[in-house]
Amino acid sequence: MSKRLHIAVVGDATSVAGFRPLGFDVRVVERPEAARDVWGELVAGDHGAVFVTEPVYEAIVDLVTEAEDRTIPAVTVIPAAGSRGGVGAAKLDRAIVRALGTSMTSGEEER
Repeated sequence: MSKRLHIAVVGDATSVAGFRPLGFDVRVVERPEAARDVWGELVAGDHGAVFVTEPVYEAIVDLVTEAEDRTIPAVTVIPAAGSRGGVGAAKLDRAIVRALGTSMTSGEEER
């Protein structure tokens, strides 16, 4: 029987509150830098995916970068409550450029 992997979400209480009823492993951090304290647990092998809010991502980008070459967990950036987003979209654009060698934006989105 294969091991069941969990999904975690890390961020401030307001941003991650809605994930607990969905069965996510919710890690509330008062300050984005506090995510460093739980990161080792999240990448130890029990989590298949880890969602982090943009402020958390910015505080632990070095740790996330180290984990990028691992098969699990997949790390995804989500906007924090009240945030307009941006980091996640930028990461997606970089991944598309890496995969295709060019950007997919038509230019209209940039106006």
